[in-house]
Amino acid sequence: MTRRYLRILLVGSLLSLTACAPQSEVRQMHQSISTLNKEMTQLNQETVKITQQNKLNADSTRGVYLLPGANTPARLESQIGTLRMTLLEITPVADGAHATLRIQGESRDPLPAFSATVEYGQLQGTTENYQEVNAQSLLVNAPASLLAPSDVNISLPLKGITPAQLGFIRIHDIQPVNQ
Repeated sequence: MTRRYLRILLVGSLLSLTACAPQSEVRQMHQSISTLNKEMTQLNQETVKITQQNKLNADSTRGVYLLPGANTPARLESQIGTLRMTLLEITPVADGAHATLRIQGESRDPLPAFSATVEYGQLQGTTENYQEVNAQSLLVNAPASLLAPSDVNISLPLKGITPAQLGFIRIHDIQPVNQ
């Protein structure tokens, strides 16, 4: 069902019900329709971000992309095994933004200590023809896990970019580190 058809159906239902419904029920119906419209808009935006993230990762030869707003993990085959990565939260800080990256190992073995390169910045253009703008990078280190299956949360200080400006985070060059 298309969005336009759904709106026509909702408006038609609203008009037919307002003729015989008390005003309190009409107001409640207006609020419900408004809430549904907001939720549909949010789902549409999330769908666009998921589609973009999937396309970027399908075309990527170096690492994995995570897009704010996609709310979807991405998998990466690395030197330490298959990893599932998720962007948890992005918050504003004085000199930019702060994000939390969750990396989960998909094997039954604990994750070894590792380092990774994280690049972040803005995306301009379309999914088919995009350009990374104002890209910056940082090296992160994660300690070895003691338990399996294991996951680690990594704090990412994203200097010089606000949460609204952040278009992508790309993780690559994951290397085991000897402790």
